[in-house]
This record gives sequence, structure tokens and C-alpha cells, in this order.
Amino acid sequence: MATRHSAWFLAGLAGLLALALASRAVAAATPGDAAGRETAAEAQTPEKEAPIAKTLKKKEPKENLQETKDPSHLLVVGPYLQHSTQSTQVICWETTQPANSVVEWDEQLPLNHKTEAKGAATFHEIELRGLKTETAYFYRVWSRTGSGRAFVSGVYTFQTAVRKESPFAFVVFGDTRSFPDNFARIADAAYAERPNFVLHTGDVVTKGPEKDQWVNEFLAPAANLARRVPLYVAIGNHEKNDAWYYKYVSYPSPESYYSFDYGDAHFAILDSNEKDLGPQSAQYQWLEKDLAKSKALWKFTAHHHPPFDSDSDDYGDTDREKSTQGDLNVRAFVPLYEEYDVDICWVGHIHTYERTWPIREGKVDQDSGVIYIQTGGGGAPLEQFAPTRSWFTAKVLRNYEYCYVTIAGETLRMMAYDIDGRLVDFLELRK
Repeated sequence: MATRHSAWFLAGLAGLLALALASRAVAAATPGDAAGRETAAEAQTPEKEAPIAKTLKKKEPKENLQETKDPSHLLVVGPYLQHSTQSTQVICWETTQPANSVVEWDEQLPLNHKTEAKGAATFHEIELRGLKTETAYFYRVWSRTGSGRAFVSGVYTFQTAVRKESPFAFVVFGDTRSFPDNFARIADAAYAERPNFVLHTGDVVTKGPEKDQWVNEFLAPAANLARRVPLYVAIGNHEKNDAWYYKYVSYPSPESYYSFDYGDAHFAILDSNEKDLGPQSAQYQWLEKDLAKSKALWKFTAHHHPPFDSDSDDYGDTDREKSTQGDLNVRAFVPLYEEYDVDICWVGHIHTYERTWPIREGKVDQDSGVIYIQTGGGGAPLEQFAPTRSWFTAKVLRNYEYCYVTIAGETLRMMAYDIDGRLVDFLELRK
């Protein structure tokens, strides 16, 4: 049976080969006829392009608008976005030598508006003004030195702050220092959510006085995020209150603590590194006035150190002794949070994730308590929890992570994701 099938196969193959050769011979013998038929067809339909011509057409390569042109290596870092309002946007970058500062911008290409600063600088900061509320813009920056060295950034985008009634979203993470590769993954995941802005709970560098770390540990790993999304930082202990912090950031004065409104929400960003945060301190009194005058529906605070925390050894070695379960110095702010109905206090410092139950007057109060969310898994070495559960704990996680928050009117949803994109916590609040 197998032999018979093989014979049939070989006979069929020989027949097909003969047919193919005969067809080729006919085609070769009548080239003029084929050309004549083709010419006749073209004469009958001159407006119709021959199919072969279509296949030969090549599209021009699309220009990469996001490519930075820097042949003389003038650019150090940037551009990146800082403080943003409904009508303004701060854009920053750094160059190796003093150069001029120019931003070209518009609602679409080409970029017909230009804003520039006087004089030459290495740290460049330009505030665009007169912008439309809740509007997307395109921009690029460029600088040129007196000797002619120059760079032109790619074309990027930003959006001004939304209207009070509009939904919006933001991302929160902290303690991104030391391991830029981890932070880069967190930053890219954060940008994938397309937030309106980012809130960083501090420790952007390992050693504040080391200038290169502000680029290599902070801004460079987050480049794709920071050039399109405003980044707000609560100063951490590793920043050391160093002058580089004030060089690289641009926030409302005094910058170590400040506040801003976004949508129908108010954000007070605080400096928990000060030794005295009690009622007589300047920051405490500023905070009380700031929270008291806010009429926003949602209120948030953010600072580096946690008032409530379940870490194993930062607030007492839990293998040997009791823990204070948080930073007692910054806990001085808690009565203000409770008095002025703060919804969530965002913190870092401990390199883990922890969410508390709503707390008021030292106990769980699900009706009117303040929630504390520690998001310290932004890239630094992970820490460990105490061996026993704290009375205030709702959720803990030892992994790299970030929080994604959306607000629409009277509804808030918070989703915490680990570095691999897995949902690890969820919270919904309704007013």
C-alpha cells in the first residue's frame, strides 16, 4: 500500500512539473502580446494607476518628534514638570554650561508661542502663564551657550490643572532612592496610568549633598513620567535639607512645605524632618491656617515620616522591646488632621506598604477617622514588619509598590499595585 501511494505521488509531481514548464514557455514566447494588452488596458483607463506602481511607492519615514538633539552633550537632565495650576506650568531642565532658556509651546504643532528667561543659567526654570484650564499643550525646550553649543529637546505634552468639578487621578509613591532600576519600573507603571500629577512622599536620593544622585537616582529614572506629569515631593530625611533640593524642585514658598489645590481637593505637603512640630512651631501654625481656610471637598496631607507604623525596628526593636508604632514628633500634626477633617495622610520613610483603619483620638473610627497610607516601596531596600499586628492596621505589604487614586465628585477610589502590576489593595471612600 505504501509503495502504491509513493508511485501515485511521483507521477503527479512529474505532471505538475511539465505543466509549469509549458506555461513558462508560452509566456516567454509571447512577450509582445502581453505588452500590447497591458498598453491597451492603460489607454482605456488612463486615470487608474497601475497596481505595480502602487507597490513601488514608499512612504517618507515619520519624524521622531520626541527625540532630543544634543550633539554637544549640553543637556544634563530634563525637561521635567513642576508646579502646575489651571493657568500656569513650571518647566525645568539642567545644562552643563550656562545657556539661555527657551520654551516653545502651543495647543498643536507647529509651536507658535515662545517663553524665555533673561540671562544664562545651568538650572533652567520657566513658568508658562496665561494657559487655558484643563487643556493639553505641546512643548519643547532648548538652550544655547555663548560659544554656540546647543540642544533642542523632543516635543512633549502636559495638561493644565482640571476644573473644580472635573474628575482627576494622581499617583503616590515614596522612598525611590538607591536602586534606580526599581524606581524606573515604578515610574513607568505610574505613567501608564496617565495621572494628572504625582505625589512623592520623600527620600528621592540616598545622600542629599551628592549632586549626581539628584539626576541618576531621581530625575533620570523617571524621565518619561516627569517630562509629561507634574511631580510634587515631600522632603525626606535623606535629602538632608540640602541646597540641591531647592535647585531641582520648584514649588510654592517655602518649598520644604507648601500646599496646592487640584480639582475639588486640597493638598498640604509637609516637612516632617523638623525637630519641633508642636503647636508653637511655625510649620504647625502654618498648617492650621492652611487647613482652616480650605473649602475643598477632599483634603490630603503628605509628609515623609509616619505617625502610625508597624515596622519591626525603626520605632523600637520589636524583637526585644515595645515600639512607639510611629514617629511621635510628627504625631503632633494628628489633632489638626482630625479637627479639619483630613481624609488621607500619605507617608513614607518605612520601605513597605501599610494602610490604617480610619483613626480618631487614638482609636478606630470608621465614621470620621483619618486614614494613613504608607507607600514606601518605591525602590529603596525593603524593610520588615513587627512580628505582631498593630491595632490600627488594615493592610500591610512587603514589596515594591505605588498607589493610584481617582476622584470623581464625592467618590474616591485608591488602588495599590505592586511592581509587577498586581492589585494588592483597594479602598473606596464616599462623601
